Amino acid sequence: MKKVVIFGYTKSGKEIAKLLKDGDFELEIIDEDPMQVADANIDGYFARHTTLDDDKIFEDIGIGDNVDALFCTSNNDSLNLFVTLSARNIDKNLKILTEIKKMEDEKKMILAGANRTISPHSVGAAKAYRMINKPRVSRVLDIFSKIENKISIIELEVRKGSLYDGKNFKNINLSSSNDLILLGLLDIKRSNEFIFFSRGVSHKIRPGDTMVVLGSKKNLKKFKIEVDTIK
Repeated sequence: MKKVVIFGYTKSGKEIAKLLKDGDFELEIIDEDPMQVADANIDGYFARHTTLDDDKIFEDIGIGDNVDALFCTSNNDSLNLFVTLSARNIDKNLKILTEIKKMEDEKKMILAGANRTISPHSVGAAKAYRMINKPRVSRVLDIFSKIENKISIIELEVRKGSLYDGKNFKNINLSSSNDLILLGLLDIKRSNEFIFFSRGVSHKIRPGDTMVVLGSKKNLKKFKIEVDTIK
């Protein structure tokens, strides 16, 4: 029996859960909101309340072991991005479908590791699910294509007087201009504490801080030149 995890017992998550319920799947619901977990339990699903702030929690759920597919359907875009990134980092072969609120976020989620995205504003989750399922629920795990673009992660130290010296960390947008994703920052003043970009933390970048960026090798090479350039 294949295991499927749904992160976010939202409207979309509930619709997908209903479609999977009668299939030959082991289904688990994950949510940061205890009320949503309670609703899932009442609806007859096995649900777990967790903050998903540690790789060990992902591994406890079965990511990297026995989970075949992950649906990220939280109402929080930053959380969906964080969970997609974390799950992909643990399991390169996991099938991930991530919900997006804006179509311009699709490229960012695909780059982060999602195989497919759905947008409830353009098409209902159930309809999108049926479209890719064609038409049996049991075939959902066969419709995901593997990521074709070769992606890497690099660490770039910010130099004094360079382009990002003094900029506010949370206002940086690399996805639109560079087709890259800023994963986080190693803060030199806090003993290289790692700050996840998806958490929306306000932080003035200082010389010596290290930006951790994900993207294609070609785009990362160009970005490294940009980061090293002194204004």
